Amino acid sequence: MKHMARLKFALIYAGRHIQLSALVAIASLAFVFFLLYPAPYHTMLGVGSVFFLLLAVDVVCGPLLTLILANPKKSRRERWMDFSLIGVVQIMALAYGLHSLWLGRPSILAFEYDRLLIVTANEIEQETVADNKIGLRHLPWYGVVSVALDRPKTADEVFRSVDLGLSGISPAMLPPWWLPWDSAKPAMNQRAKPVAELLARRPQDAATLQAAIQETGLPPEQLRYLPLTSSRTKEWVALLDGELNMVGWAPVDGFAAP
Repeated sequence: MKHMARLKFALIYAGRHIQLSALVAIASLAFVFFLLYPAPYHTMLGVGSVFFLLLAVDVVCGPLLTLILANPKKSRRERWMDFSLIGVVQIMALAYGLHSLWLGRPSILAFEYDRLLIVTANEIEQETVADNKIGLRHLPWYGVVSVALDRPKTADEVFRSVDLGLSGISPAMLPPWWLPWDSAKPAMNQRAKPVAELLARRPQDAATLQAAIQETGLPPEQLRYLPLTSSRTKEWVALLDGELNMVGWAPVDGFAAP
């Protein structure tokens, strides 16, 4: 009976802890998926699995510790001390995980000659962030800045660009190469292709593309596309309206032939 009474007591407190943890989880989910990693970036960058693993560990471990430590024989002061320590550990673990996700947030969307490239904050050369031509003094805390990229003008710049490319470093990761977004529009206009061409070339992805087109609210004949890439994936396309604004996206390879 004593064990049952203790278990019942612990379950009550663990249940309350689960409810509180669920509220924190919902707030964290909104912070990550709507503020730091809005669509399509959370899918492109694979943040979902990392976030839900972090959340599962945090939400489960806190109430589990409460279930283990809660005991009616303890004084009110002892119980609050236990719960406070559990809460501090839980908050610190969650804060560390969210901070890590914040460091890897999407920050720059660059037109890189024949594609759109999303660059995360931890991929950008931090010491030269202020050395850009768009007036950006520091990376935004959240949100994505659209930029064009300068082209190498001298032999040394060409060799450096090739060397960086072989090392896996894109010019989009180097702030001194950033140019105002409007300067990319002429080249984007030349490179962007009709969505109808992609539908004809990728019939196996027709259902995915049609769903993405419907989401834009625009007819297919008014849409064009460019490959949308990141350091983690090359198999996406951005759907563009007549003003070359990204109005949709789809997990379809915009480069390869069928």
